[in-house]
Amino acid sequence: MAVRRTFTQTKFFRALIVFCVLWIVLSFGPVWMLAPVRTAVMTVTAPLQKLFSVVAFEVSDTYHFFTSIGEIKSDNERLEKERLRLLIENARLADVSRENEELRREIGLLPRDTFTLKSATIIGRDVSGLGNWISIDQGSFAGMKKGMSVIVDKGVLIGKIAEVFPLTSRVMLLSNPESLISGTALDTEATGIVKGEYGLGLLFDMVLQTDTLKVGDSVVTSGFGGDVPKGLLIGTLQDTHLSGDRLFQQATIVSPVRFDHIRYVFVIQNTL
Repeated sequence: MAVRRTFTQTKFFRALIVFCVLWIVLSFGPVWMLAPVRTAVMTVTAPLQKLFSVVAFEVSDTYHFFTSIGEIKSDNERLEKERLRLLIENARLADVSRENEELRREIGLLPRDTFTLKSATIIGRDVSGLGNWISIDQGSFAGMKKGMSVIVDKGVLIGKIAEVFPLTSRVMLLSNPESLISGTALDTEATGIVKGEYGLGLLFDMVLQTDTLKVGDSVVTSGFGGDVPKGLLIGTLQDTHLSGDRLFQQATIVSPVRFDHIRYVFVIQNTL
């Protein structure tokens, strides 16, 4: 009892009693009685309410500020990833568009009224740098056969298929020293053999001395002694001279295309 009397005599207990009485009065008392009290309480606590309101707003703004920093950082990372994706996609589409344009240009220049053609893309080249052969992305599954002629542009012969695999083929270029093609000079009708010079160029060889060779004359395939169609352009004559044994005439042939710059080719599957 002594402890209880001592507690009841403290200021805290008295303040607690006053608070409880005020709470009961404010909660359950009549409106006419509460109005003055409520007015007094609101008047006294108004500065505190204003202070608490300002502090609450500041705390809320600060919270939203730091929260927004994280959101902005996340949005920036997302936008940066999206920007990189769009750049990659644009580059891919631009490359596809350029390839399609180049392929359309090549197809538009080809003599499709004369040949049945199969388009192919070069996927490999002579690692020695001599330009003796190329690999294309069409093989036996696409109807490729050994000996088929390979052309570009308006019917410029660049070589023949030498090996065929299921999905790819190996093309021997005219510049290969093992390549031998029968050719004819258009203006003078001189005939001879076009052969490669180890990647250095083409040679018009075995031309009779009774035939006339003219610098600048075009050389085309003669269609003799093989499966290469007649009339395919090989190149133009330059630097005519006698052979080493002085039995025949020779001339350098310059192709109108650079073999190392070709990207697309067309295989002649048969003549119409």
